[in-house]
Amino acid sequence: MQSFLHGALHHDSGYFHVWISSTQNEPFFTDDGGKAFFISLIQDNLSPRKKLDEIKVKPNGYSSEIDLLAFSLTETGVHLLVHTIRKTAIEEFGQILLLSFEEYLHTQHAVASLPFDSIFMFDKLLGRHEALNVSREIHLLHEDWRGDRYSSIGFYLDDRRGDWMRPYRLTSLFNNKPRNYLRFIRSQATESDRVFEYIET
Repeated sequence: MQSFLHGALHHDSGYFHVWISSTQNEPFFTDDGGKAFFISLIQDNLSPRKKLDEIKVKPNGYSSEIDLLAFSLTETGVHLLVHTIRKTAIEEFGQILLLSFEEYLHTQHAVASLPFDSIFMFDKLLGRHEALNVSREIHLLHEDWRGDRYSSIGFYLDDRRGDWMRPYRLTSLFNNKPRNYLRFIRSQATESDRVFEYIET
C-alpha cells in the first residue's frame, strides 16, 4: 500500500509550463542585454556549480528539484518548460528570478515602472508527450526560431550543452536524434506527430 506522503509527493511532481507576460503595451525585455542577464539568473539557480554572475541569489539554487527542459525569452515575456519533484519550488524559483531581474532593471536601467505586474503562472501538463508538444510551441515563438539565441532550440538541434539544461526527458522520446525533433517541430499538427505516441514513456 502506498503511503499518503508518497501520494502527495507524486501529485506535487510532474511537468509544468511556466510563463510570465509583460504588462499591456510594454516590452518585457528592451534589449538583448536584459535577455542575457535573465538567462544567467536561470543558470545560477539551476546549475549545480557556482553562480555565473555577481548578483547574489539563493546559494545552490534548485538544481536538485527542477529540471529545465525548454525555454524561450521573447520581447513580451518568458516561457519555461520544467519537470519538478516539488511544485512549490517553481513558485520560489520564479520569485527569485523576478526579484533579481527587478533589481537589475532598477540598477542598470533606472526604470520608473516594471514591465510586469504579476508572478509566474504555471499549468501542470499531462505527461512527457504533452510536454513535448509544449516544447515545440515554446521554440516556435520566434519567427526566426531556428537561429534563436534566447531559446533552448540549440540544445535540441545543435548539441548545445549546459549543466543547467536537462532536456533528456524529452529528447529520449525521439532517440536523442536532432533530425527527428526537427521533423517534429516542422510538422506542426500533422499526422507525423503520431510517431511519438507509440514510444514507451
